[in-house]
Amino acid sequence: MISGERVEALMRAQGLSQAELARRAGVSQPSIFKLIRENKTGSRSLHKVARVLQTTPAYLSCETDDQHSDSPDEPALTSDEQELLDNYRSIEPKDRSAILQLTRSLATNARSPTVHSKGQQFRGASTAAGGGPK
Repeated sequence: MISGERVEALMRAQGLSQAELARRAGVSQPSIFKLIRENKTGSRSLHKVARVLQTTPAYLSCETDDQHSDSPDEPALTSDEQELLDNYRSIEPKDRSAILQLTRSLATNARSPTVHSKGQQFRGASTAAGGGPK
């Protein structure tokens, strides 16, 4: 039986609403509501929810009291980080290298002329606001 109380407590501790948990887990908000309120014995979403909440399905289903046993070591992503990852995964592989180059440049504060040039516009930018690429 899934403990709705444990799910809610972990959500509160991480500042997550049902809607945000649902978005991060890739399930519908009504699925999260049912998971919490109906205390079902199993759920197709349980593993996804447990991962987002940084715990295990065994903890959420009261099979153990150790919420970190066998849980993923990586920290949960913020909603912005998750959105970036979701968007990245939907980009064509040939464009991913451009995204990686841009983020690496920004992260290392490198002054690449293709990224930091004054007036530089990138694909999809409006040409009415100052002309095309330099």
